Amino acid sequence: MYKLLLVLRYLRRKLAPMFAALAVTLCTAMVIIVSSVMGGFLDMFKVAARQASSDVTVESGLGGFPHYEELVKRLESLPEVAGATAVVRSFGLVRLEGNTNGVEIMGIDPGGYDKVSDYKKMLYWTSDYFVKWIEDLKNEQGGANPQEQQRLEEGARYYRENDFRQYAMQFEIPPGWRNARAENAGESPEAGANTGGVSGAADTSGGPGVVLGIAVSPYQRRDEKGQYDFENSPLRSASSREVVVTVLPVTKQGGVLEPAVRKMIAVNEFKSGLYEIDKNRVYVAFDFLQKLLKMDSHQRFNEETGNLSGEMVPGRAHRVMVRAKEGVTSEQLQQRVEAELLKLGTDYEDVGPLLAVTWQEAHQGLLGAVEKEKLMVTFLFAVVSVVAYAMIAVIFYMIVMEKTRDIGVLRALGAAREGVAGIFLGYGLAIGIVGSLLGLFLAAEVVWNINEIQALLARTVGFQMWNPEVYYFDRIPSQLNPKEVTVIVGTAILASVLGALVPAIAAARLNPVEALRYE
Repeated sequence: MYKLLLVLRYLRRKLAPMFAALAVTLCTAMVIIVSSVMGGFLDMFKVAARQASSDVTVESGLGGFPHYEELVKRLESLPEVAGATAVVRSFGLVRLEGNTNGVEIMGIDPGGYDKVSDYKKMLYWTSDYFVKWIEDLKNEQGGANPQEQQRLEEGARYYRENDFRQYAMQFEIPPGWRNARAENAGESPEAGANTGGVSGAADTSGGPGVVLGIAVSPYQRRDEKGQYDFENSPLRSASSREVVVTVLPVTKQGGVLEPAVRKMIAVNEFKSGLYEIDKNRVYVAFDFLQKLLKMDSHQRFNEETGNLSGEMVPGRAHRVMVRAKEGVTSEQLQQRVEAELLKLGTDYEDVGPLLAVTWQEAHQGLLGAVEKEKLMVTFLFAVVSVVAYAMIAVIFYMIVMEKTRDIGVLRALGAAREGVAGIFLGYGLAIGIVGSLLGLFLAAEVVWNINEIQALLARTVGFQMWNPEVYYFDRIPSQLNPKEVTVIVGTAILASVLGALVPAIAAARLNPVEALRYE
């Protein structure tokens, strides 16, 4: 009982323990904030990677592999599988708004692809966006032009009744989108782009539809809130919507065929959250790209006779993407998929070697780098925090020297060495608990309100530590990981006790007679 009373007395009457507790508070808060923000970015990257990928992907070489339909059918029959779809892909060129860029071109079945990823959710431009945009245009005009107001109202009604993203789900050209020849003839591009052009007919003269990554266009920019503006989008006018795609077909034996060039129309843009994907990927229809790459089913050519042999060559795909059912991990699904690949290879000798990788393995380069950065930064701040706990040891040692006579009295009254040591260990425990809990409270307030704090700093002093126009995520992560917080708080309390250990041992070893004579 006397130990608790002395600990409370020392805590109330001394200024030094307050500084020790403050040091623990600041160090605990600092490590929690750094860990939470870096962990939040890691979680954002994982969500973005997971959104653009399937749980398991079956990979092949550039030449692709046949019998992919059979593989999809077998995988979808597994109890662990929620969906599977085939994909063809090629690295090619995209000419957009006068600029030519190298990109990854993926041919997909949008419906099947949406089952294994979040494809439809990634499509950026929606009917709701256009309805709001048209309403803003109406408010700006203020009813000055009744005919124009009626045209805008027709456009808003069109988008309310039609899901704009559905055109990208089918790679169809939205009705009323006018082409560059109409614009050159003097017709306004806004007639189709702003209202959906409900009065016009569909114009597919430019070719099939293509969905671009939101960062593929060099003119696409984000505002101060991190949002994209349709005025900078290639979809804003008929001339900018025209996309020229060039691919280089590769045979199964590794040969290269003549490049294929097609003119297409951009029908939407997607945002996955991973900049490398959004800047370097476009989506087209599976059948379209498969034919362009000469990977579709066809009759074999007999070189000896110079005629078609009548024997059908099966179509090929580069990937089969698989989504796991709820409760099934990607590793468990990977094992089941690998077993099916062995069976497929036994049944069809021409399939060739295939590899099943999880989404974590596919993005290990990026996710691993962010994880290492998080560990490194957290470790560095933890090392800095050691200074605070060294200060606790120094403060406690000074208290021991100051309370030498008190220690002598306690020892003379019969207090055991363990009891004296327990006083200062309890002292350190109390400071660790108070300091770490205050640090947790401070860190939680900062993390949960970090975006509001940034906005306040931007308004008052003009300092913006996180610029959404520069960084790809438009908000700073604001979440606490309960497990990490528990470890950090527990470590802070333990470090405070360890900081008091040496002074506690020194106090316990004092000779009572010498302590009573201490000046």
